[in-house]
Amino acid sequence: MEEQEEAGVMDERIYVALGRETAKNKSNLAWVLDNCEGNKICIVLVHRPAQMIPVLGTKFDAATVDEELVRAYREKQKAKTDKILDEYLRICLRKGVQAEKLCVVMNSIEKGIVQMISENKVRKFIMGAASDKHYSTKMEELRSKKAIFVCQHASVTCHIRFICKGYLIHTREARMDEVRALSALLSDFQRLVSSQSSTISDQDSRGSKRKSEEEEEGEEEERTSRTSSSRSASTLSYFGGSEASSSVSVMEEKSNRSSPPSLPRNGAAHDNLPD
Repeated sequence: MEEQEEAGVMDERIYVALGRETAKNKSNLAWVLDNCEGNKICIVLVHRPAQMIPVLGTKFDAATVDEELVRAYREKQKAKTDKILDEYLRICLRKGVQAEKLCVVMNSIEKGIVQMISENKVRKFIMGAASDKHYSTKMEELRSKKAIFVCQHASVTCHIRFICKGYLIHTREARMDEVRALSALLSDFQRLVSSQSSTISDQDSRGSKRKSEEEEEGEEEERTSRTSSSRSASTLSYFGGSEASSSVSVMEEKSNRSSPPSLPRNGAAHDNLPD
């Protein structure tokens, strides 16, 4: 198991940040090639797009220059950066090392490095601790503001070595214990959120179901009430009509009984008188 883990570590790619001046960075690259045998290497160079564009011998702010001129000039500068990276790759080949190149485009070198480490999930990284002129045999700390920024802000999972003039000056160990603890806390938090979301969803579902059932019961009661009212109205209408007919008949019968007998006409009465 340990042998497999060691093999896995040996296969990890080492990212190496170098500057634009190959002559001043050869000593650092030589240290990398001598101390990282068996590892895959990726040469990193941060390319900063030009903010001042030369026009007719004078430089102007890119925001005030025609967009086509800005694009054309920046493409030329980017091509120069690619040539610098190719020169570093040739140095590696002469040492018998197969290397890759990576150009990071950003206005800030240190921020570009930090972002590159995060995006590529870099586990091993090497960069300069300071320019060669600042090196001394007693140098034990970082002198470069860029190196200090990277040391403070790069992912804690990345093991970083800072070198100067071909000497190792400082090492920032990867804090894997903290990473594992944070990872465990994050996993617990995600499970808690997922559990609460499921509970809320179930409660909402039960509430909606209960509301639906109550609405159905209310509609059923309303239909039953309407049916009962309709039947009652029909019954009252039926009995009310019969009683009215009976009343009319009784009234007509009483009227017939109380009216006097009809008298004969005058002519008829005279004919019936005795002579």
